[in-house]
Order: sequence, then C-alpha cells, then structure tokens
Amino acid sequence: MTISVLLLAFLALAALGIPLAFAMLGASMLTLLVTRPELPVALSAQLFVSGLDTPSLLAVALFFLAGEFMAAGGTVARILSFARSLVGHMRGGLGQVGVVSSVVVSGVSGSSVADAAAIGPVLIKSMRDEGYPAPLAASIVATGATLGPIIPPSILMIIYAILSGASVGALFLAGIVPGLLIAAGLSIAFAFIAHRRQLPRSARATFEQITRLAVHSLLALLAPVIIIVGVRAGVFTATEAGAVATAYVLAISTLFYRELGLRGLLECCVRAARGTSVVMVLFGASKVFAWIIAEEQIGLQIATVIEQANLNYWMVLLCINLVLLVAGAFLDPIAAMIIFVPVLLPIAATLGIDPVHFGIILTLNLTIGLVTPPVGILIFMTGMMANTPALNVIRALLPFIGVLIAILMLVTYVPSISLALPNWIRGV
Repeated sequence: MTISVLLLAFLALAALGIPLAFAMLGASMLTLLVTRPELPVALSAQLFVSGLDTPSLLAVALFFLAGEFMAAGGTVARILSFARSLVGHMRGGLGQVGVVSSVVVSGVSGSSVADAAAIGPVLIKSMRDEGYPAPLAASIVATGATLGPIIPPSILMIIYAILSGASVGALFLAGIVPGLLIAAGLSIAFAFIAHRRQLPRSARATFEQITRLAVHSLLALLAPVIIIVGVRAGVFTATEAGAVATAYVLAISTLFYRELGLRGLLECCVRAARGTSVVMVLFGASKVFAWIIAEEQIGLQIATVIEQANLNYWMVLLCINLVLLVAGAFLDPIAAMIIFVPVLLPIAATLGIDPVHFGIILTLNLTIGLVTPPVGILIFMTGMMANTPALNVIRALLPFIGVLIAILMLVTYVPSISLALPNWIRGV
C-alpha cells in the first residue's frame, strides 16, 4: 500500500504541473501521514536537511560556476575557432565543429544545458548564416550537448556516486570512451547528412593558421586535462577539482582573455546559484522519497521477482534500459537519477553488474532523454535559439537519436568499453 500511495501521489502532483522536487516532497509527506501516522511530522524536515548534508554537492555548484565562466569568458569562442580550423573544410564542416567543440566544452562544465547554452547561440547563428536548415543546426547542438554528462567531469556522475558509493574518479574515466564513441557516431551520421544535402564547407586552414589558433586556445584546451588527470592521480578530489576548474577558468577569462568583467562575473554567479539551488532542493526532497523506498525494500523486492522469474542477464538489462529511456523522456535527469538509483542498484548487484558500469548505463539513458520528446529540454532550448518549431527539431534529431541508442546498447552489453580504462589505470 505504501508504495502505491507514494507513486500515485507523486504522479498526480507532477501531472498538475507542480515542480518535480515539490511533487516528490509532497508525495512523501502525504505517504508518511497516511501509512505511518505514528512517525513524528518532523521526520520529513530532518530527512530533507540530511539530504543536503553531503559535501560532494559542493562539486555540483562549482562545476556549474565553471561552466558559466567558460561560456561568458571567451573560452568557448576560442574552442570553436580552433575546432573550425581542424574540421571546417569538411562537407558541412560547421556541424563537425559542433561535435568537436562539444567534446572539449564537456570536459569543463559537466552539464548538457550549460554546454548548449555556451555553444548554441554562436554556432547556430554561424550555421544559419551559411545556409544550414534551422532544424538541422538545432539538432547538431542538442545532440552534441548530450556529451556534457558523459565526458568527464559530469554532474550526473557525481550525483550517482553520492547515491551509490561508487568512485567518482572511476566514473569519470569510465565515461571517456563511451563519450568519444558517441562523438564519432554523431560525426559520421552528420557526414552522411551533409553529403546528401550538399551542405557548404569552409576553406582548408593552413598549418600556420591551425598552429596560431591552437596556441590562442591552448589555455582553454588544458582545462579538461587538468581536471581528469588531477582527479585520477589523486592530486585532488572531485569537489576540489570543481574548485580548481572554477579558479582556472576564471583566471584565464579575466587575466588572459580579459572578456569577463565584474558585471559578467556577478551574472555568472547568479545563474550558477539558480542551477545549484534546483539540484539542492531535488536532493533534499529525494532523501525523504528514497527513505520510504528503502524502508519498504522496493529494490530488493523487485530483484527477488526478477530472480524468481529466471530472466537472463540480457533481458533484465534491456528492460532496465527501456524503463530508463521512458523515464528520461519525462523526468529531469537529476530527478530520475535520484529516484531510480535506490530501486535499480540492488537489481544490478543481483546480476553482478559493476556499479561503475551501471552508473554509465544510467547516465547514458537519462542523457538521451534530454533530446527525446515530450519533455526533452534540449529540443526546446535549441529550437528557440534557431527560431524553429520543436517538432521540426525532433524530426532532424531522429538519426542522431538512433546513434545515441546504438552506442547505449553497445556500452550496456560490452562492459569493457566503460571499464577498460579505469581498470587499466587502477592496475598501473
């Protein structure tokens, strides 16, 4: 009865348009009042506050801030220029620039929305000026932005690590190869589209031009390297990496590029604070929600049912992927991660799935939800940037979504794609 009340209340509140954090909190409080009236009312408040008492959440705030500094401080513009010198001469070169730039920008911000906001306005305008169809321009930025939570650092992976106890450093390393596979897949898919549509290409950059732009963007390109190497080498923790990334991007934006003034600095802090506050409220509300799920042992019950049903490893993983893909299409990735980790982690443990590998599966699934209707935020965000209806963006996204799902299946059933790098580094 408890889980029925919890889910029905949550779905009803969400259907009324109440923000997910408050829908989770309201459903949890109602469930406790109805099914566990003997518990003190203050329990919900205590659980909410305990959900915020997690030092690793500071890393989320810091990476939000680093992403804002990167977008406003001239870092992204230099990355785009360097990427254009490398691949701009290809057919539909600006689309390839979008993919390459997304790989680099993802290595700093850890957020899809931050990546799209940083790259989208400049790149979409350039593509439209060169005659690219608006929906295609929007779809390139949207799918490129999905690399944000996959290529380290990743806010979504930090949250999974908090919930599961998995190593943040191992998760960061595990996301590198899947992220590069997605980038390669998107690049190949766009190359076919570009040749079919005969999209324009830029003049090939000379070696001197590439060298000059590489030097100008070197400080920006070093940011993801510093973060990944520092975390893996044990020089600093994930939270300290967020502080290093923020300080580094702030320094190059103000002292070297000199494009971030005091007003811009304050605006970046406000935007980062807003993004962080959303995550904090979600975490607090989810603590109450997750406590009820844990008390009812829902994850263990589902794992027992699966074991009794004698479903094989492949079928269970397929079912998990389908559930997460559907959930990701309706829920914010952070909210979905918070809801599903307590339920699905015991199932993964029953199947003997490495928690790091499982974290990558969850991250990929929920990130795909950002570009799938009806709620996919990147669809509407990039559609507004390109001044084109969301339905047109969805049509243009279909081949790229196919690439994302194909990589998801590959990563799901070939664990070594995720685990080879962290296992190798661990063994060195």
